Amino acid sequence: MRVLLLHPEDSPRHGPWAGRRWDLIVDLGKSSAFSEAKWSAEYGCAVLRSDCFRQGIEDVKQVRKIFSAGMGRLVCHEGIDWWDLTSLSLEPEAITGLALVRLAEEINPSAELWSTRPGWPGSGLAALLGRSVSSFENGKLTRAVGRAGHYAGLLRRFTAAQIKEIFLDKYDAGYQWRSRFASRPRSSGKPVVLLPTAYRNVSHMAVAYASLLPDQSFLMVATRQSAKSAAAADNLVVRDLAAYVKGDPPASEIASLTAKWFELETELCSSPEMRILVEAGVMDVLPNWIRDGLCARNAWRNVIDDEPVQAVLCGDDSNLYTRVPVLLAAKRKIPTVDFHHGALDGRYLLKDLPCDVYLTKNEMERDYLIRVCGLPNERIVIGAPSPLRYGGRSSPRKESAAVFFSEPYESAERRGEEVYGEILPALCRVAREAGRRVIVKLHPFESYNERSRLLTEILDAENRKLVTMVDGPLTSELMSQAWFGITVESTTVIDCLQNGIACFLCGWLPPSPYEYIPQYARFGVGEVLHSAEQIGEIPGRLANFQSRLPSPMSLYKTVDPAQLQRWLTGGLQESSIAGLPRRSAS
Repeated sequence: MRVLLLHPEDSPRHGPWAGRRWDLIVDLGKSSAFSEAKWSAEYGCAVLRSDCFRQGIEDVKQVRKIFSAGMGRLVCHEGIDWWDLTSLSLEPEAITGLALVRLAEEINPSAELWSTRPGWPGSGLAALLGRSVSSFENGKLTRAVGRAGHYAGLLRRFTAAQIKEIFLDKYDAGYQWRSRFASRPRSSGKPVVLLPTAYRNVSHMAVAYASLLPDQSFLMVATRQSAKSAAAADNLVVRDLAAYVKGDPPASEIASLTAKWFELETELCSSPEMRILVEAGVMDVLPNWIRDGLCARNAWRNVIDDEPVQAVLCGDDSNLYTRVPVLLAAKRKIPTVDFHHGALDGRYLLKDLPCDVYLTKNEMERDYLIRVCGLPNERIVIGAPSPLRYGGRSSPRKESAAVFFSEPYESAERRGEEVYGEILPALCRVAREAGRRVIVKLHPFESYNERSRLLTEILDAENRKLVTMVDGPLTSELMSQAWFGITVESTTVIDCLQNGIACFLCGWLPPSPYEYIPQYARFGVGEVLHSAEQIGEIPGRLANFQSRLPSPMSLYKTVDPAQLQRWLTGGLQESSIAGLPRRSAS
């Protein structure tokens, strides 16, 4: 029995495996029943989707339980638990590992295994089956061709500036190179609220909070250049984290924690799920994360020690590099306030709440964090930033196009070509029948050139004439053109409703493990579609949209500036929220 293990980045139609006979194709990424049926018909064999073996939030909870065995073992001099911190980044592989354990029971243990490329997750399945796996990239020539294809893909998908950031994130994660070219900052001497950021959308929302307190000084420290592009306010100073790097890496502490990690790694292998990750090489990156993370920690420590930081306001405490300053501030009893730049943050199923106060934008987000993630009710409050403004002047509603809000599917183990292949032909058909067109709005992490190539492959010439692709920031002009919106589970569903636009969620496509779509549906945010065929029903559903539109108050409630100021100056005892406690620094 010949089994093809299809890597999430590969397609069964493209590659040296495409012309061969297979008895079973095992998709190690995320695909739909539509793709399963198509591949099965094309290859004349069964298709097994690993996505069918995932169990959503229950998997996330199980991963947290598995990871808990390592807590308290990798604590640095600043009291930060580096297993707690870094294990957040291992969650996708750990959840995939759980699915592989279940999937392995469906594969003949004597099967001949072939993988479209070496490494995870094929290596994990091979370890479970106790079998070797052959790869189409095993030879020197094929590996060289594969690397060339990888770099060619980067050039197609990303701009030069983005490729530079990817390179620095990989090879200078400890900021040793960048620090040599960064100008040394001089402290202003005024008390500041620290805004750590790694991404543009985090910066954008942080600036919106800062605009509510014009007399308060803010210091935004960016870990990446692109995070600085949205930062503009009179009461805001923006600097690079690299500018705060001083001296050499903490060699003795790196060596000590690395040695402790190797001891812990051996013990973690007593868990079958963790042993898969270790044997497949997934955990090999931990020593580098510890080394680079301690260097970044020292830089953040210099920020807090050198600047008169009176509080930390953080918009992404799942990111290792922006969670560290929150933890450092908590140890120093400096007030900490967190928020999330998106609609919902399911990572709180895995992590503890590190801050004094967590600001949500609406009741839907607050309910999710308390009911689903189990966070303490008294520290989760509704308090959105000032309403975000789209570029350009407000435009009268034209309703001339169906807007497909695209997402970087590949980062979640989906294939963009499959998502586009299911949604866009049906969307074009609906638009043509209504005398309208289609706009594909790209996410900031998507490549215009790469997505344009997909459109050419998926749509015929007639349909391509209907489609316009748009990148860059979301604008008022674009929203004014929306007849309706459609997305998989993007947070743009909130943007649509705030503008009175119906938005439809593709609930049949493999979702994230955090079950965001059911939470949207619980609060009437978006209409859920259960198959691509239901796209044709959208025009009929629009008639009832206004009667089911959530109230503006339920979607967005701006924080009281005076209350925000009290939280940021440590006045928690004066809080109007009864019984609001300080978070323990332990």
